[in-house]
Amino acid sequence: MTETTGLILAGPVLRFRGADKGQWSTAALLVTEGGEAAPVFSLMVPGEGKVEVEPELLRAFEGKKVWRWKWSVPQTEESQEVAYSIGEASYHYVVPAADDKLRIAYGSCFGFHAPETMKKKDKEAMWKVLQQKHQNNPYHIMLMGGDQVYADGLWDKVEVMADWLDQPLEERLKAPFSEEMRKELEGFYFNLYTRLWGPRYYAGKMMGQIPTLMMWDDHDIFDGWGSYPKEYQESPVYQGIYKIARDHFRLFQLQARDDQDLGDGTLLGEKGFTYAYRIGDVAIAALDMRSERTQDQVMSLETLNHLRDWMDEQLSENTPGDGTACKHLLLLSSIPLVYVNMNLLEDMFGALPGHQELEDDFKDQWLSRAHQEERLMLIHRLLNFSGSSGCRVTIVSGDVHTACLGYIQSERSQGKNDHTNVINQLVSSAMVNTPPPGMLVYMLEKVLGGKTEEIDRDITARMLKFPGTSRRFIGARNWLSLTLDEQDRIWSEWYVEGEEKPYTKVIHPITPAK
Repeated sequence: MTETTGLILAGPVLRFRGADKGQWSTAALLVTEGGEAAPVFSLMVPGEGKVEVEPELLRAFEGKKVWRWKWSVPQTEESQEVAYSIGEASYHYVVPAADDKLRIAYGSCFGFHAPETMKKKDKEAMWKVLQQKHQNNPYHIMLMGGDQVYADGLWDKVEVMADWLDQPLEERLKAPFSEEMRKELEGFYFNLYTRLWGPRYYAGKMMGQIPTLMMWDDHDIFDGWGSYPKEYQESPVYQGIYKIARDHFRLFQLQARDDQDLGDGTLLGEKGFTYAYRIGDVAIAALDMRSERTQDQVMSLETLNHLRDWMDEQLSENTPGDGTACKHLLLLSSIPLVYVNMNLLEDMFGALPGHQELEDDFKDQWLSRAHQEERLMLIHRLLNFSGSSGCRVTIVSGDVHTACLGYIQSERSQGKNDHTNVINQLVSSAMVNTPPPGMLVYMLEKVLGGKTEEIDRDITARMLKFPGTSRRFIGARNWLSLTLDEQDRIWSEWYVEGEEKPYTKVIHPITPAK
């Protein structure tokens, strides 16, 4: 008797798995409902013909199944459009040529805080722009920098959690995490991902065409996770919610069955999900700023040390392989490392109505007094690494619902290479969520945006105007395109809702010392 296959609920979602020894490695995740078997997955590689890939069952949940397929395609002298099929449906993605310059898309904040906001906005507007640009000149990787889903609805959509929230605070903090809570929350998170990543939405369509690399932020758990008082965060119910959110982040965004299944890329540290890849002249490191976050730290010293060691060992002149230094490191930081002083902004903005949504964000920033020492250490390490290796560091960030451009500059001697004293920060946010109120954008632009921060002696940070404009902050939905050219420059282009032409910033590689 032939086994039946189920109805596709979500996916396929492609995930980039690395480029090593001439192989471009990818995975695909699919969620089906009903049926016993996975759909047949076939790959059409130019010059090799049709190849069937075996499925792996990652999870079964209430009649639904989460499947994964993993494969590699040899990179050749020409770019390849690789077709694949799942059952009767056909898809394709692009594998760059061995010496191609990468094209990377970046976005963050892919949902809404409240349902009433969702009804007023076309949540697919910027996904449609991405699809158009991808069709004209395909992207090889899509970086998704946090808040891929918004789980804040658990407080009112999950009845048992709403009941818990109605209890007095002292009782809430002592209450056990019940079996009913566990069951209801597992269904909530599982259905949240499958609903938002369904094939009828542009998000689902595009994630089946561009391999993704994702890192979570607070809304993938719930708003403000990690910035609450210790007695909240360590309470049984908060810890229970976190463990279920973590499990579903690992399953859907990292496409892993369990912690032992996290085998792609380099995992930096043992407690969180910080990971890194090197792809020829470009490296990508995604910082997990939620797993270890408390009111007193963003990441543990252990994780920061692992990051430092990986940069020194894998991106310098003495790396294994051809022994060449990496030209660009893209460091994903879900919260901007450089921004306006949110403590001042909180005081100025406090009188405005409707700002409660932003209160957790004020406490969540790198510039919070509790995090400034950790931030200073990270900045020093990035500058020192850039100076010693000749690799340009660029921070890619989101979260703040504006597009903006940060700039760190050191007047200290950084090492043997020229022009290593600058770190650029590219912020793109939000791709789906709404921009901040116009009054807030005005305050950012006119009152705070022009201030220079003294990070340390001879090290400063400031927000730059977008080249050719008088604007530092773009208060509209947007996403970011990163394209390397033949001179190893990164062309950074912000595509903004309602505007025909992108805002552009060119980032040059470091000039080797003579």
